[in-house]
Amino acid sequence: MFGYKYYRFSLALSKDDLLSIYQGVIKKVRVRTDKGLVLELDANHLKKFTTQEGIYGNFELATTQDNKFVEIKKI
Repeated sequence: MFGYKYYRFSLALSKDDLLSIYQGVIKKVRVRTDKGLVLELDANHLKKFTTQEGIYGNFELATTQDNKFVEIKKI
């Protein structure tokens, strides 16, 4: 997608962490990109990647040039 910025990161959230997200206790998740940048994401954007074990894997975040969320996909 033209004009977007992309960030790659890995994530490991246990099912206990997920419970806190679903209960609203955790609203933001901080991740470190593969380039060392720390990003803060709205935890709700991660719910679609939920499994019985939690959320694990490598992801790519796309934002607009002014850092507005576009999408997260699992890679």
